Amino acid sequence: MPHVSLQVEARTTPLASASVRALYEDPFWAARYGIQRARRFGDEDAVFHVRYLVQALDAARPAILEDYARWLRTLLVTRGMCSVHLDQHFEGLARALQAEGFGPDSLPHSYVQSARQALRYKEGPAHAVASDAAAIISAVVRRTEGPLPAGSRPRLEQEVRLQLSYLSDALALGRDDLWSAHLQWYAGFWPQRGLSPLTLPHLLDALRAALEDGPPEALTLLARMPDSWEETHS
Repeated sequence: MPHVSLQVEARTTPLASASVRALYEDPFWAARYGIQRARRFGDEDAVFHVRYLVQALDAARPAILEDYARWLRTLLVTRGMCSVHLDQHFEGLARALQAEGFGPDSLPHSYVQSARQALRYKEGPAHAVASDAAAIISAVVRRTEGPLPAGSRPRLEQEVRLQLSYLSDALALGRDDLWSAHLQWYAGFWPQRGLSPLTLPHLLDALRAALEDGPPEALTLLARMPDSWEETHS
């Protein structure tokens, strides 16, 4: 029987394609990069994910894929993405592997899960924020879901998770400018999230309240909302 790395390598194209199929349903990609550019680079990245998985399997070293995930995250967050986006890539790859017969008990699937775990920050304010993410998300949802239509909670939870990810990445890299640039762009994109009447400033206010006892660095970043938002912040 061929080594599992060869089995995965032989399925590189269908695995890569399937791993990102659902990704582009998020309007973020078309709005942020243009759908053609997003698909071109996203599809290329998906192939690289599989290739690094094959390398890791061939060497019996999950650290190869873990190191790749951390390196790629550092690159992507400077281009307008966040850790959640990369995790979604790997989550899609895990689903694609399972569809090809490499289930949760298989080495390929476990290696991908290890790469996802590697994206978790292990120290500093980013770790403090990420490690308490479930409680923070729950607190923000309680504060903001009231005026939203029934059934909005899953999308709202995902939105809070996304903002926490952008915040954690900026904290981990010590790059306040990444958070500021994210807010400037995201303010214009916000209506496409379909969470009206909730506004982005109100969501961030709730996030700041939930992080009241959190790292001071996080509160400092959350206090830096663009002046142009004041007219919508009521």
